Amino acid sequence: MMEDWQKDLTQWMENVAVAVEGFVDEVEQTVETVAEDFQNDLVREIDQFLDDVLTPLIDVSIEEEFQSYYYYHEYNEDPDFMLSPKIEPTHNVHPACRGCIHYHGRLHGRHLLVCGMHPYGSNSDSCPDWEGNGTSQKSEV
Repeated sequence: MMEDWQKDLTQWMENVAVAVEGFVDEVEQTVETVAEDFQNDLVREIDQFLDDVLTPLIDVSIEEEFQSYYYYHEYNEDPDFMLSPKIEPTHNVHPACRGCIHYHGRLHGRHLLVCGMHPYGSNSDSCPDWEGNGTSQKSEV
């Protein structure tokens, strides 16, 4: 039969093994909880950063681009305004297109289609394809 000290040692080793196993389980749970919390906090912080910093920059740049360069029709002038706003040419933006019967001036997504011959507008102050209602381009521009 086993001596008492051997039984005590065996019992002590079993108790240590159980205690170590319990400790490892607790550490594992704590690490998983901390990792999940960190991941959730990181995602939340990134979302907050995007909302606070980038979204206003994007909104402002888009808004400034359209407000500073284009004149918009009033809602009651053009019923299609809500779906595809018409943007009139000015003396600074697409001046060669002022008064031209080919001018389209509608937004398609975020892109302005100036006309079928020159989708992005003429590269100069005059346009070889300009046509008015019986008038010349010089009198319109």
